[in-house]
Amino acid sequence: NGSFNISLNNCLFSDPSGAPDLFQEQLIWLEEKLAYAKANDATHIFVYGHYPWFLKHENETDDEIETFSSAPDGWGPQGTRFPDGYFTIPKEERQMAMILFKKYGVTACFSGHFHQNVVAQTSWGMPMIVTGPLSMTLKSEMSDELSGGEPTGCGMRVVDVGDSGHFEHTFVPLEGEEFKF
Repeated sequence: NGSFNISLNNCLFSDPSGAPDLFQEQLIWLEEKLAYAKANDATHIFVYGHYPWFLKHENETDDEIETFSSAPDGWGPQGTRFPDGYFTIPKEERQMAMILFKKYGVTACFSGHFHQNVVAQTSWGMPMIVTGPLSMTLKSEMSDELSGGEPTGCGMRVVDVGDSGHFEHTFVPLEGEEFKF
C-alpha cells in the first residue's frame, strides 16, 4: 500500500553520551531512510521505537513533566513510583528527530516503554502513539489526560492503514475478552 516503516533503536537517543559516534551514525541512517521513503513517494511513513519521543507535546522540557506513575501492588516496595519524565527522550535529542520527522512528513510514531496508553500530537499534526504493555501496567497521575480516552491495561494496538496519509488505530485490551478483528 506504499507504507514505509522504520524500526529505530531510539534507546540511544535517551542517552547518547556512551556512544556518540554510534548516535551520529544512527541519525545519518535515519535521515537516509526518511529521504528514501519520501523520494519513493511513500503514502505513509511510520516510525517505531521503544521510548516515546514525548508525552504531551514535542517541545516539553525535561523537567516539565512533574507527575509520577505508580507500579501495581506487589511490584517492588509499597508505593513504588517512577517520574513520568523518565520515560521520554530528552528534549535536545528529541528535537533532532522532530526536525527530521517534520522535514520528511512522518505520518506517526509508535512506541511503548511508558506501560500505559498515550495519544499525543505534534504542533504540525504528527501523532505520537504509545501503547500499553503486554505485562505490568503503570498508572500515571495524568493518565486520564494522556490516554485520549482509550482504556488502560494490557493490550495491543491494531493499525488500519488507509489512503495516503490516513490511518486509524485502536487499542485492544487483552484481559478476559474474546478478540474479534
